[in-house]
Amino acid sequence: MNNYKRYIIFLICASVFANISNAADGAPSSQAASDAALPDYVLRRQRGLNVIRTLTGTDNPEKFAKKFEREYGPLGSFALDFVMGDIWSREQLSRRDRNLIVLTMLGALHQTRQLAYYVPGGLNHGLTPVEIREIMTHLAAYAGFPRALDAMAETNRILAELGHGPGQEGFAGSERFSDAERRARGAEVMGRLSGNDGTDANQVLEAMAGKLGPLGPYGIDFAFGEVWARPQLSRRDRSLLVVSVLTVLGRGDELDIHIPAAVRHGVTKVELQELMLTAFAYAGAPLAVEGMHKVMEHVK
Repeated sequence: MNNYKRYIIFLICASVFANISNAADGAPSSQAASDAALPDYVLRRQRGLNVIRTLTGTDNPEKFAKKFEREYGPLGSFALDFVMGDIWSREQLSRRDRNLIVLTMLGALHQTRQLAYYVPGGLNHGLTPVEIREIMTHLAAYAGFPRALDAMAETNRILAELGHGPGQEGFAGSERFSDAERRARGAEVMGRLSGNDGTDANQVLEAMAGKLGPLGPYGIDFAFGEVWARPQLSRRDRSLLVVSVLTVLGRGDELDIHIPAAVRHGVTKVELQELMLTAFAYAGAPLAVEGMHKVMEHVK
């Protein structure tokens, strides 16, 4: 018998003895002391299995993990231990918010196959079907309609399988607004985003005209007046979403605008750091590092 097996048997026997002693003394067993005795890689896997349980709703995450490793080998191990055990198990960001961020990143990166895990996970972690669909709607303004439409199609398919389909009549379209209403709504959104409530839309357009040409009015009227102003997601959620898109697409100049805006919408520095840590797992280290630099630059 090798030393590793002796060590595991010792831990099991010690744990049983401790539980018996505590029961006899009427004292509860100490989970913290038990965890401290385990190798860190065992604890990492335990944390990962806990995330798998809440993400997928399975009662047997161990079975899921074994199948995942058989299919993906070391990559599967890293996904379980690093992505789930290290990153997802962190308490600095709620699982609801992390799920929102991951859904956004997957849609922006056109990784629709992975939505099969994270759309059900979104429901399990507290997102509503309306909020999940709204993520894909907002995505159109920042990652383009083709990616948003593909992500929405897969999202709708999964939600329908889970009993959250649109019904026989399908979905209702968007509310319609006049040009003046869109402009006013867009000015209100931009005012809060920039920290200048009461911003006059025409003044903003004049400032943008030399830089963006005809893109300026459409940006205010559609992106801000139509999409950002919708009530299906909070402004805080939309800021998390937009920073996520810009991060995974490597749009650093736009992060200079939207990271401070996220803070004004109630996102904390710690939560922004967690967003970038999540991007490490879902979009790679280089983009995450660039995003983290922006957070450290703009949020003191």
